[in-house]
Amino acid sequence: MAFENNIPKIKNNFGVDGMRDISARRAATISNMIEEAAKQGIDDSFARTAIGRYGADNAKAMREGMKNPDDFAEFANEFGTDHNREIYEMEVVEKTEDRLSIDFHYCPYVTEWVKQGHTPEEIAHLCDLTMEGDREFAKQFPCLKFELKGTIADGLPVCQLRFTKVKKD
Repeated sequence: MAFENNIPKIKNNFGVDGMRDISARRAATISNMIEEAAKQGIDDSFARTAIGRYGADNAKAMREGMKNPDDFAEFANEFGTDHNREIYEMEVVEKTEDRLSIDFHYCPYVTEWVKQGHTPEEIAHLCDLTMEGDREFAKQFPCLKFELKGTIADGLPVCQLRFTKVKKD
């Protein structure tokens, strides 16, 4: 697994490059904390919890800006429309009244972890930890179910995020 597909198409855009640099620094911080914790005999569950809290906080902020945060259609219209769309080169591959499917074509985290010399297995694990933010983000929206179908860190060409409307009884 060489992550050969993780190459940005959007380049030389000052704003996007700057935001990707911030994301790369975040990725480096996460991996450095995990490494230092391991040296001290601490498992990485603390990171999963902290990153999850970060995701939940982001969701709460998004909910506050929505008219009806429990409406799947409004969520589908809002999610992925901010600065993250260009950072991760997000593509809406399906959007219906019951489903939102988004593929991420680039991951600055994977790029950074490769630069740091992490193995594919370590990168997959770091990604899983980092995706805890997305999992907890989604839990703040009872109107949907979140599935991570695959990631660039697992060697796929894209990260596949899937949101399905939860049917009310």
